[in-house]
Amino acid sequence: MPVNSTHADYDLMLAAWLRARDVFAGEDAIKAAGERYLPKLAEQSQADYDAYRTRGSFFNATARTVEGFIGLIFRRDPTVKLPDRAAGVGSALRVFAEEVDLLGTSLYAHARNVVSEVITVGRAGTLIDWQGEGEPRAYVVRYNAEAILNWKIERVGGRNEVTLVVLHEYGRNLIPGTKVAGDEYDEELIPQLRVLRLVPGNQMTEDGGRRTEGWQYVVEVWQEKVTSRRYRKGEWVLVDQRVPMRLGKPLEHIPFVFHGSCHSLPHVDKLPLADIIAVIWITTGSMRITNTGCISRRCRRLS
Repeated sequence: MPVNSTHADYDLMLAAWLRARDVFAGEDAIKAAGERYLPKLAEQSQADYDAYRTRGSFFNATARTVEGFIGLIFRRDPTVKLPDRAAGVGSALRVFAEEVDLLGTSLYAHARNVVSEVITVGRAGTLIDWQGEGEPRAYVVRYNAEAILNWKIERVGGRNEVTLVVLHEYGRNLIPGTKVAGDEYDEELIPQLRVLRLVPGNQMTEDGGRRTEGWQYVVEVWQEKVTSRRYRKGEWVLVDQRVPMRLGKPLEHIPFVFHGSCHSLPHVDKLPLADIIAVIWITTGSMRITNTGCISRRCRRLS
């Protein structure tokens, strides 16, 4: 099975997530999708169809509903209780709460972003990351539902543990011999997969052998081989592998949190606004698109 394989639930839900993204984005995204949401009539020429689509209007009830829910949830600022500043952990947590991602995002703003994702598509994820002992502090990275490609749950030490998470992202080209010529203003980013694994831990014995003891968290980074700016070979190459250490020991769990509308399990939830997104109103004569955006001169309702 290749590293870019996707989970069955991911394949099942991807179309719904993309549809929710388009609906949330609004009229421009709906019209840009063309016949995906607005089928072309048999008697229409391309010019007629383009004019037909341009005249349509889209009332974005979905985005307004998301904004309303977020306003209700955060109508009062959340209260975060941290240890006393005098304690070392208290001081560190206060710094973390003020900037959780090393990009200036506060814990409050990160929470709003996660809630917005969960309301829109019903799923998101947060990775707690660091590079190693030299990293001054941990930070979080948020992943959208479409970026969480694969996951696996296994029985570990009498518990159900997540032993695999595959995340899609972009990074600088690290594959030797495949650098694409550019300039200082053109950052070369290529698709990459961040694979989080929980594997049996190996320890060196006194006689030089190895024994399996416990489990450890391992990070792999795979990149898609690129030979030109427009051509990819579809071949994934392992460019980095490391075992993050804290206090001289590897982690025994994958520091990744799934966010869902009903739970924090890897299982995919139904979209909270699925019923609103799925409703298609077709209004006589007004050429109006509502919600997912069908246009027609006939009046009927589909759900």
